[in-house]
Amino acid sequence: MKRFIYMLAAFALMGAVSCQPDEEVAVHASFTTDKESYDVGDPVVLTNTSTAENALIAICKWELGKGVVSYETTPENISYDQAGEYVIKLTVTSDRGAKKSSFEKTIRVVDNNIRPVADFTWSPEKVVAGEPVQFTDRSTDEDGEVVAWEWKFGTTTSDKQNPEFTFAAQGATEVSLTVTDNKKGRNTKTVTIDVGRGAISLDLLWSYPYDDTKDAYVFGTSPAVSPDGEYVYVTSTGYSLVCFTKAGERLWAFDIGKDGASAENNSGSIKVQSPTPSVDEDGTVYALAGFNEPNKGAGGSAFYAVSGGAGGGSQVWHVNTGVNTSFRFLSPAVTEKYLFIVARNVPSGHQNFQVYDKSSGDLVDERHVNGGSYGGVLPLKNGMVIAGTGGSHGMRVFFPDGAGKWKFSCVKSNGREHNYGGSGKDATCEAPNGTQPASGPGGKVYILFQNQGVRADKSLGGGVVYCYDPAKTVYGQTPEPDWYCPVKGDCAQSGMGVALGEDGTVYAATQKTGSVAAHVTAISAQGGKSWEHAADGDINGVPAVDDQGFVYYNDRTTGKLVKLRPEDGSRVAEIKLADELRSSPTISYDGTIYVNGMKDDKPTVFAVKGAAEGCAASWSQQGGNPSKTSICTDPLKIRDERAASHDAAHFFRPSCMSFPVKFPLYYGTVAGTGTKRTSNTILNFSR
Repeated sequence: MKRFIYMLAAFALMGAVSCQPDEEVAVHASFTTDKESYDVGDPVVLTNTSTAENALIAICKWELGKGVVSYETTPENISYDQAGEYVIKLTVTSDRGAKKSSFEKTIRVVDNNIRPVADFTWSPEKVVAGEPVQFTDRSTDEDGEVVAWEWKFGTTTSDKQNPEFTFAAQGATEVSLTVTDNKKGRNTKTVTIDVGRGAISLDLLWSYPYDDTKDAYVFGTSPAVSPDGEYVYVTSTGYSLVCFTKAGERLWAFDIGKDGASAENNSGSIKVQSPTPSVDEDGTVYALAGFNEPNKGAGGSAFYAVSGGAGGGSQVWHVNTGVNTSFRFLSPAVTEKYLFIVARNVPSGHQNFQVYDKSSGDLVDERHVNGGSYGGVLPLKNGMVIAGTGGSHGMRVFFPDGAGKWKFSCVKSNGREHNYGGSGKDATCEAPNGTQPASGPGGKVYILFQNQGVRADKSLGGGVVYCYDPAKTVYGQTPEPDWYCPVKGDCAQSGMGVALGEDGTVYAATQKTGSVAAHVTAISAQGGKSWEHAADGDINGVPAVDDQGFVYYNDRTTGKLVKLRPEDGSRVAEIKLADELRSSPTISYDGTIYVNGMKDDKPTVFAVKGAAEGCAASWSQQGGNPSKTSICTDPLKIRDERAASHDAAHFFRPSCMSFPVKFPLYYGTVAGTGTKRTSNTILNFSR
């Protein structure tokens, strides 16, 4: 633009004097520099000393080297960022007759400048899409100072020294910083940042309606994931065990009602039960089919061991457990040697707490559990086993007898049992109502009960979470809790329970009751309430925790998967999946979240991807339990500690913490064959 203006002015002057009488016209180009030699980046001061006789200088053309041209009368802010010799040439043109004159001079530029070193950091170190990242300049200059910054975030730029930037999308993104010092020395640092999925992101990867049986229903059954994360297993009241790849390919289905339980008995209610399966370390799937309709004379229940994976779907062994045996909200506890279950409505002569040899399905031991059972089983590393009961009987505690059997502690003189959840004073107990006990760091046991007012006033909440230390639980003595915490909401035979965060935080889910909303409550490892989150609808399940600490639950009423911040329980994200979600989310080792629910009147499995890269390391979410079963990201390479005494030392599964793994924390299925009693008859089954 300047050149254009100068040219216009020159032509105007030439035109103004073109009719003047001829005179002798002379122009002489000349200029001076303030020095003969310069350092790189030093300013070159030019002084135009050109003259003209009987004319005016109309055009000044400066050629400054390396193709740089200026038409200013005297260029300013001239410097060179590379060493060498530079020829500066000035050509002046008069306003009369276009007389020209040129003058040139050579200057020398030497490079004595030490270049700056570009460097920067960012926080947080783990970058996710949608979350702001603070970049901090750490550049240095040994012989001067950094005076300019040029940031590039992909295609976006910034000249701030310490910019804040939010990446819009996940993926590898280049970030570069170019700094310039006071002598125009430059240096650049470039890094590639792997931007993860944002916390607000919940995307449906795939879904699949997997059961066309008439009136098939999802009630308390959640997906189970293989230890390698490659396969997902689901069931429904249609008595079909279905295997999917993690990519959503349906591989096979196995009929777990073929030897007793029948889909003809399916009423679309909890009377027909095909709870969450459990997956063994070797890929074997243990599945249970139950029927909860007493005195019908039909609807026999069964346990199966089924080969898993791409080449699976075949029966390993089977055990008939008898007519109308109920397994509501149960998954079997799978240990290195044994399977543990509790049952309800068992046939005469058969007892509720049952232990099976995993390899054969043979019944190893059985004991009575008051009120039958609506809940689960928790084997501990010291050999103790915590078993769910029905009604207001608390959680029964079994001790190993050293001979491969388990015995209940004792009874008080008044005939009341020494269970977890009891008062220790009047021997009354809280009601577990289908919840599954959980174990965490340090071996502590956490249980959600329906609040019967044993220790906490019912006005403080319809549920109450207890923490027990098995190391303080002594055979023959009434156990006392380390702490208890009442929570809002109810716990009434809907498969509720707790999940554990890596910091020891206990997350309890309760259901809606009257005017009190369903809640997820965070409780510190010391028993103090951290926060409460009220659900929009209702909850029938257990929360799940990912490797970043975010908490998930299924809203039964709205059909949404909801994600909460661990700091305050605020809602981060949600995604509408189904018409109803009467189940729990399951988080796989790769962070994929699997959910079972009802959509368009069909049981459907959903795979959802968020920001998570895995499940909580302290208590993860695979196997038969949507809320915690196997705790290490590489379960195939981890080996458990062994108990120091008695035969029970052989029943513990690999773990990376001080508690057992590979047992479901919620619902489930079992398998077994060999010799079992049904009613008063001895039945033999082959493997």
